[in-house]
Amino acid sequence: MKDFEEYLHSKKLRPTTIYNQLIYVRRFLEWLTQERLTAQTCKYSDLLVYVKKYRQAGFSSGNLNCHLQGIRHYYKYKTEKGELTYNPAFNLMVRGQYTTLPKEILTWKQTEQVYNEYHANTPVQKRNKVILGFYVYQGLMRQEIERMEPSDINLNKGTVLIRKNVRLSQRLLPLDASQVLQLQEYLGKVRPELIRLKGRQSDKLFITIGDSHHVKDALKELLNELQRKYKFLKSFQQVRNSVICQWVKEKNIREAQYLAGHASIHSTQRYKQVSMDDLQLQLELFHPLK
Repeated sequence: MKDFEEYLHSKKLRPTTIYNQLIYVRRFLEWLTQERLTAQTCKYSDLLVYVKKYRQAGFSSGNLNCHLQGIRHYYKYKTEKGELTYNPAFNLMVRGQYTTLPKEILTWKQTEQVYNEYHANTPVQKRNKVILGFYVYQGLMRQEIERMEPSDINLNKGTVLIRKNVRLSQRLLPLDASQVLQLQEYLGKVRPELIRLKGRQSDKLFITIGDSHHVKDALKELLNELQRKYKFLKSFQQVRNSVICQWVKEKNIREAQYLAGHASIHSTQRYKQVSMDDLQLQLELFHPLK
């Protein structure tokens, strides 16, 4: 199990996730021993028996799916070592799990309105405009914006590299045409000016000055400013959720998954459900036979 634990650490999982995954796998291995099975001989049908046993013991669907996730990690570890070629838990998922759906989704018109109507005159405002662009066109999270570096931007190719973190995968995303000139100005003129005003160098893309020592402080101030003008805006996470919903409507689910950085397709499918709920609402409101 020590090697498996090191494997989980190599995947940059959270310590609590690793701790739980080890519990789930130890429980599974004990069950294999009781059933006189091994990881090599365990089949999909055997896992159904395993799931049935713990469902009857009162385990929730969500808890069982967490167990299965741990088993999938274990089989992937064994596969990468060359000890196994088959993962019986690959497509196994217990139905009936409660999933929290994103709420208060904005229309594309609303998200673009927030971006287009933000007037940038000062260096700080021009920095904020660039940040807004990453929320609206790339659907980023605060942690991703905080970690960005100038080298992540490729203006010649019109792309931005989003680094992997504990929640989301690394990805290379296209820049919208409206972002390219603003980024060119920001990198060439605005960022050096912000560094001068701050009085010290930084390897980060976004520089804060004045009382804001962290990007999250600057983002909080920006959000408060925008909320005074747009009553429909609740948070930047709401913007990200809205952008992903738009991707799910326009693109295939795998492409939307990549753009969002979701490690699991199930995370992206939540937004598909939101889109279907929205469509059902439109039918109920505007169906000609009502």
